Formats: sequence, structure tokens, C-alpha cells
Amino acid sequence: MRRAYLVLLLPVLLSVYLRVVVMSFVGKTQTFLNTDIANDGFFPALNLGDFQKVYRIPTEYTQELVEQKLRLAISDCNKLLAVVKLQWIGAGYASLADVPGEEIGGVKQSIDQYKSAVFMRAKGLLLMEFPTINRREQAENEAKESEDNFQYYLAQSGRAIRRFLGVPENISVELL
Repeated sequence: MRRAYLVLLLPVLLSVYLRVVVMSFVGKTQTFLNTDIANDGFFPALNLGDFQKVYRIPTEYTQELVEQKLRLAISDCNKLLAVVKLQWIGAGYASLADVPGEEIGGVKQSIDQYKSAVFMRAKGLLLMEFPTINRREQAENEAKESEDNFQYYLAQSGRAIRRFLGVPENISVELL
């Protein structure tokens, strides 16, 4: 009889034990923000939780900080795409979702490229904030690397914009 109780309680005890051990390493649960950031009506709204999950944004960042950096990235990308947006509106398309284009897995690639451009830029902006949030010894090294990380994600955002526009990603110049 005692064995039966032990067999029944073992999964529950293991689950509790794992939560305690994981919580002691992480410090808090991985809860993602379920908030949409409205866009200009042409480009799609973006979800903070999607940004956190796909681009591994630490949940230690405050919602206000993540929202602010995502809004800045949206604004930057929208400015870079303003000319093509006006061309599409002039052609009669009310939103990016209406613009004809390739779909993979039921998702328009133009929307994926737009999200990638915005999310990469926002991640770069957030990485610049990390050394001010992280106060451990390794923060000094991370502070040195944060500018490199920012430049990397800014470049990736630019590449996503160029792919979105159909412009070659790598341009080389030769002297004549």
C-alpha cells in the first residue's frame, strides 16, 4: 500500500523539486508579455511576447523598456520603408498583408521580413541596455561587447530591409 502511494506521489514530488531547482537558477519564471504594439495601419501590429520568444529577450527587462525599444525600431523601419509604402498605397493596397507576394507556410514573406527587420533592430537597442541592468562581474565584459552586438543586430535589420525591398544584401564597389 505504501508503495502505491509512493508511485503516485513521485511525479508530483519530482515536479515540485524541478520547479524549485529551476527557479533557483533562473530567479523567476519565463512569462512572456502578451501585448500588441499598434502600428501605422499599413504595417502589421507586433506582439511583445512573439518578440521575446523568437529573439530570446530576457524576461528581466521591464515591459515599458521592451515596448519603448520596439516602438523605436518600428519607427525607424517605417521611415526606411516610407517610399515603398507610398508606392503600394498608390497602387491601391491598404496594408502590407494586401500586397501580393510569396507565401511560405501560410505566411507572407514580406510580413516576415518586416518583423525580422523590426525585431532585429529592437534587440540591438535592448542589448545596449543590458549592461545597465546586469550588475554582476560579467557586466563589464558585456558592456564592452554590447556595441558590437548592437552593430550586428543593426546590420541584420538593414539586411532584412534590403531583402524586403528586393535589393541585393551585399554591395561591392570596384575602382576603375
